[in-house]
Amino acid sequence: MNQPSPEPAPQAAAHEQHSTESTRRAGRGILSISGSKLYFIAAGYAVQLLLPRLLGSPEAFGLFSAAMSFVSILNNVLVTATIQVVSKRVSEDVRSGAQTLRQALKLQFLVGALLGSMLLVGAGPLASRVMLDPQLAPLFRFSSLVVISYALYAALIGALNGRQDFLRQAGFDASYTTLRSLGMLGAAALGLGAVGAFAGFSFAALTVLLAALWVVGVGQPGARLPLRSWLSFMAPLWLYQLCVNLVLQVDVALLKRTVAELAISAGSGASAAAELASRYVGFYRAAQTFAFVPYQLILSVAFVIFPMVSQAVSLGDEEATRRYIRGALRFSLLVLMAIAAPIAGASACVMRIVYPSDYLAGSDALAVLSLGMVCFALFYIAATIISSAGRPGLAAAVAMVAVALVVGCNLAFVRHVGIGPNTLLAAASGTSVGAAFALLAMGTAVYMRFGAFIAKETCLRVLVAAALAFAVASRVPATSKALAVLALALGGVTYVVALFLVREVGKADLVAVLRVVRRK
Repeated sequence: MNQPSPEPAPQAAAHEQHSTESTRRAGRGILSISGSKLYFIAAGYAVQLLLPRLLGSPEAFGLFSAAMSFVSILNNVLVTATIQVVSKRVSEDVRSGAQTLRQALKLQFLVGALLGSMLLVGAGPLASRVMLDPQLAPLFRFSSLVVISYALYAALIGALNGRQDFLRQAGFDASYTTLRSLGMLGAAALGLGAVGAFAGFSFAALTVLLAALWVVGVGQPGARLPLRSWLSFMAPLWLYQLCVNLVLQVDVALLKRTVAELAISAGSGASAAAELASRYVGFYRAAQTFAFVPYQLILSVAFVIFPMVSQAVSLGDEEATRRYIRGALRFSLLVLMAIAAPIAGASACVMRIVYPSDYLAGSDALAVLSLGMVCFALFYIAATIISSAGRPGLAAAVAMVAVALVVGCNLAFVRHVGIGPNTLLAAASGTSVGAAFALLAMGTAVYMRFGAFIAKETCLRVLVAAALAFAVASRVPATSKALAVLALALGGVTYVVALFLVREVGKADLVAVLRVVRRK
């Protein structure tokens, strides 16, 4: 009987070496970009925790947060979608990367200039008619410079990501984080208020753009892809990223407007209603600061998995694709729950660590939102996988439905409970419903396409460990900062020990991590 001839030894060795090197590169990439994200989170803490004190009141912090949340939707759409598109084009044809970058910069300049101009001109009506607070107008005007800077900067970072130059990408991320934090905090410390903080934000965005242009360059002229080819892939990603950021940020805008409307309906004047709405937004934004930590940390996996899956799919290597998917999602779930479960269990303790006692009003919202963000972060990784396989439209469709759920549930829940102790909890619940749906739908799509997702056994074991961590952290009384730190520590230790006890994590995982660290 004829038997298939074995793969020639040199070819097998070369394939194994390529696979090993790809795994090592992925590991180094995750570690380097995770490092920059950790720094981003730490610096973000500095901003979000110090600004309430520097600005002087929850109302001022709420004003800043409402503007930042709104503008972040535009900025994040430009940054993430552009990085993914340029990364995909460069990774598929590295030799034409310089020409790809030049064309991307031209397109991004047009998009950024258009959006920035619209924001500059429409700042007044947007503030007074949509957000019901004219004080937001100067903040929106300053942010128009950020929009165009982000548009161009994203193309440069996308080129680095496509080349898998993760170390340089991480360096730019860390540098920008430093400039942004110092600019906002410095302006607030000088007494320039929320407007000054936005001015510092604008200065940082422009500075890092100029630095990136100097280092990365502007590409080279040459053969260009048809504009239709760019837009056919980019437009669904723009739509998808818009929906993703609406899921993350639209609850702040909805809370700001809905509370103001409810207050006006109850007889408050427009100015008093806007001030009350800003106060609620300040409390809610404080809860978001902690709830977003798992999601922000795990974004590094999306940046690394996108070019790896994109390349594997283009080469037809289905087994490598499934391996990347299983590994990335399991790693993400383990890390996400390690952070979210203790935070959710000790939500009141967490708020007490750094915020004045008034901000404890957001603790119930934090407990719900932190777990909702676990769902959202896993959805984001799954959607990145689908997009890298050439199906960004599917990711966008799921995200659109999730946005509709977030908006509908937020409006319904907040209006149902009214202005009171459950207002913030209602907003967090509305957002978490949309996030849970998004994960369920996108997880199904990934499994149907690749036959791979998180193993059911892994989900069960991690949920058991997370439930134990939540229970232990929630038992510690929230009476002091020291006890708050203890609650988080006990919750984290419980989670790790439980993972070993249920045999989800073992010696092989520790050996793999040590190997990656040594080769970094």
